[in-house]
Amino acid sequence: MTAPTDVRTARRRFLLIGCALPAILTLVAVGLMVAWLPQVPPTVATHWSGSGPDGFGPAWSVPLGTAVLGFGLVALFAGIMLVGTRDGRWGPMLRLLAAISIGTNVLLVVGLTWSFGMQRGLDDPLDAPGIGMQILVSAVLAIAAGLGGWFAQPNVTTDGRTPARAVEPLDLAAGERAVWVRTTTMTRGGMLAIVASIVALAIGTVVVAATGSAAWWVMLGVTVLLVVLAAATFVFRVRVDDRGLVVRSPLGIPRFGVPLADVEAVAVTNVHPTAEFGGWGIRLAPDGAFGIVLRAGEAVQVTRRNGRRFVVTVDDAATAAALLEALSARERVDPTAR
Repeated sequence: MTAPTDVRTARRRFLLIGCALPAILTLVAVGLMVAWLPQVPPTVATHWSGSGPDGFGPAWSVPLGTAVLGFGLVALFAGIMLVGTRDGRWGPMLRLLAAISIGTNVLLVVGLTWSFGMQRGLDDPLDAPGIGMQILVSAVLAIAAGLGGWFAQPNVTTDGRTPARAVEPLDLAAGERAVWVRTTTMTRGGMLAIVASIVALAIGTVVVAATGSAAWWVMLGVTVLLVVLAAATFVFRVRVDDRGLVVRSPLGIPRFGVPLADVEAVAVTNVHPTAEFGGWGIRLAPDGAFGIVLRAGEAVQVTRRNGRRFVVTVDDAATAAALLEALSARERVDPTAR
C-alpha cells in the first residue's frame, strides 16, 4: 500500500509544477507586458491570419487577458487536485493534470508575451510581423515543459480502490425480457464549477468585445459550445436491455454503449473521478478505460472483448450489472434468443 507520505510528496510536487511554476511564469509575463506598455502602440495586434494581423485591441487588454488566463488555469487545476483528493487517493491522472497545467501555461504565456513584445517601437500594429515562429517555439517549449513536469513528479498510485467485484446474473426464464433504467446526474459541485467557468468566459467575452478586438467572436463561439456540451453531459440516461448497455444524453447525443455481443465481463466497482479519470464528465483514463463519470461511488464496469473497460457511475449499479451479465450470458449461449 502506498504510504501517506508518498501521497503528500505527490501533492506538494503537483502544487509546485502544476500551480506555483505556472503562476510565477504568468506573473513574470504580465510584469514584462506592463513594463512594455509605453513602448507599444495604444492599439496592438491580437490575432493573425495567413496574411498578417487581422484582429486588434487596446494594449492594456493583453496583459489583463494573460493574467486572467494564466491565473485562472492555475486556480482550476489547483481546485481539481485539492477538492478531488481530500480522501487521500492519488493516481496517474493527477500526475498528467500537473503536466498539462505547466505545458498549457508555457504555450499561452510564451506565445502571448512574444507576440506582444515584438510590437515594441511600432507606430502601426498593422506592421507587426507574422507569428509562425512564435507558435512553433511556444509549442515545442510547451511539449518540453509538459514532459518535464511529468517526469519531475513521483509515480504514486494509491491502492485503496475497492476492487471490482463480479456479480451473479439475474435468474431469467427462457425468453423472459427485462429492462433496467436509471438516470445519473453530475454532482452539484461539478456542475457549479463548470457553470462558473462558463460564466467567467462569458464575462471575458463581453470585456474583449468592449475593447473592439475581433477575438470576442472566437470566445463567444467557445462559450456557446461549452453551454451545449454542459447541457448534453450533466445528465445521462442509463439503460440495460436486450441490446446491451446504453448511456444516452437527454438531448439524444452523445450516446455510448456496449452491445451484448461485445460484453466479455461485467462487474461493480467504486470510482474515484479525480484519481482515476482526472475529473468528471466523459473521461478517458491513462489505461484506456472510457467512463461516463458524473460522481464518485458505485459504477457498472463492462469489459469489452478487446479488453477495454467501459465505466458508468450510477445508483443501483449491482442490479444493472446482474441483468447485463444475465443477458450477455444468454447471448453467448444463443445469439438468436433475443
